[in-house]
Amino acid sequence: HESNQTHIGIVFPSIPYSHKNYFQLRGALGVLSDGMSSRLFTEVREKRGLCYTVYATCHTLKDQGCVLTYAGTTSERAQETLDVLISELHRLGDGIEKHELDRLKARIKSALIMQQESCASRSGTMASEWYLLGQLREADELRQIIDALTCESINDYLANNRPGQFKIATVGKHALEVNDAVS
Repeated sequence: HESNQTHIGIVFPSIPYSHKNYFQLRGALGVLSDGMSSRLFTEVREKRGLCYTVYATCHTLKDQGCVLTYAGTTSERAQETLDVLISELHRLGDGIEKHELDRLKARIKSALIMQQESCASRSGTMASEWYLLGQLREADELRQIIDALTCESINDYLANNRPGQFKIATVGKHALEVNDAVS
C-alpha cells in the first residue's frame, strides 16, 4: 500500500450489550479510551506522539460482542504504535484505579445529559436498545448503573475476561512484527 500512513486495527472477542457485565466492560474500555485522560490517549498520543487518532470501542450484536482498537500513524512509527497498543491492552487486564473510574463516571454522566439534548442521538440509542434488549432504558436507570460501577466489579470482570485472542490487521507500507506472546 503506497502511503505514508499505517492503519492498525486490533480486535478481540467480548460480550454483547445484553450481558450482565456489559457495563463493567464499558467501564474498562472507558478508562482505556474515553477522553483526553484515557490510557490510550495519554500513552500513545501525548507521551510518545505516535499518532493523531487512537481509540478502542465495543461493537455488539444480540448474542456476541467484540472490542476494536484503532490507531492511524506514520509508517515510521507504526511498529512502536502497535507495540504500545498491545501493551496497553495487556495492562488493562491488570485492572483500573479509582481515580480513573471517577474521571470516567463524570464524563459519562455529562455525555448522558448532552445526549438527552439531541433528538438524533437519543433516537439512535433507543433504536439500539430496542433491537439489542427488547426494551428501553431511561436515563435515570443508566445513571444508576454508572453510579454502581466500582473498581472491584470492573477489575473482577477484567480478571475473568482479560483482553486476548487478538486479531490484528494493518494497512501500510511495511509489514509489522507481532510478538508471539500477544494472545
